[in-house]
Parts: sequence; structure tokens; C-alpha cells
Amino acid sequence: MFLSRLILNAKHPRVRSEVDHPYELHRTICKAFDNPDEARILFRADTERPGEVHVLVQSLVAPDWGCLDGEKLYVKSADDPKPVELAGLQHGMPLRFRLRCRPSMRIAEAGHPEEGKRKSLKNREEIFAWLQRKADESGFDVPNVAFDRVYWYESKSGKDQKPLGAVQFDGVLIVTDPERLREAVRKGIGPQKAYGFGLLSLAPAKLK
Repeated sequence: MFLSRLILNAKHPRVRSEVDHPYELHRTICKAFDNPDEARILFRADTERPGEVHVLVQSLVAPDWGCLDGEKLYVKSADDPKPVELAGLQHGMPLRFRLRCRPSMRIAEAGHPEEGKRKSLKNREEIFAWLQRKADESGFDVPNVAFDRVYWYESKSGKDQKPLGAVQFDGVLIVTDPERLREAVRKGIGPQKAYGFGLLSLAPAKLK
């Protein structure tokens, strides 16, 4: 598994459009892979630094960012992919984490309980309950977490400007099952990963 970082020019009109419509950014990222489906791409675009958009890309195979060589005004830099090491995860280990996702539920259609439209959760208690369920499934606990709401647009064609409610969790997790957590990092958490959701970023932490 590999992790890459792209730094995009936030003043470029295409970058601004892709930040608002992350499926289009997903399409750009896919150009770096011969088989995007096998690569299991996860990504997140962070806009915290003025003038730059930092895009983290996680994949099961290494990307070739040479596909962006002719777009100097679009991309400022593309780091070489680095292997992700998860063997050191241990039960009880505290880790800082960031997760941008879409806590949601599917509204079943009559006669088709597994189909229907997906609806974003808006209630604070429902959002935290969703995270706790995912944490239980994914081998960690969340003793310390906060979230901010994020609004992008769900549009593959650029024609349907539907707001896509999402949240970004930042906090500290405690590893309860290292193997399940490794699998959650590899697969991502939650739905609609092609929209920049599901990438679970981990870093060392110390609990006071």
C-alpha cells in the first residue's frame, strides 16, 4: 500500500472546480493508474493552506504521476509514493486520526429494502453514533473526537449541483483490534469513496 501527496495550485480554475466537485478530482487521480479499480484509491483534498490544495492519495499499487507532467499550472508538486507501514499497530495504542466521510443512511424503497436513496445524517448524536458503529467494526475506540461539517457537490457530469453533506472527524483513537484496523485503513470507512470520503489518516499520539 502506498501514500502520495499532490500539491495543487488553488488559484487554477480546474483545481477550484475539482475541490467543489470531488468526483472530478477522482477522475484526474485515476489517470495515474493502469487499473484504478485494482488500485483501491482513497483520497482527501485539504484546503487549509492559502494558495494550495494538498491531496493525499492512498492506493494498493504505486501511481505514476508522470501523467501530470504537462500541467505545471495545475499541479505544483507530486511526491513519489511511499509505502504505508501498518505492522506496528498494537492493542491499546493511541493514534491521532483524521477521517472525512459521509455519515448517512439509506432510505429503503417499497419492496426493495436494500435499495433507495442515501440520506446524510444531520443530527449531532446520530453522527457520533454512526462513527462509533464504524469504530466498533474497524477495530478502534474514539475517546476524543471533534467534527466539522463539509459541503461539496455530488455531480459526475457537472450538470446536477446537489449539495453533498459530509463531516471531517479529527481526534484520538485507541486500537482495539490491530488487524481489523489495518483492513479499515486499506478499504476506507463509509460510502462514496470516489467523492474523497473514507481515507483514515493515522499519526502517533500521546494521551495525557
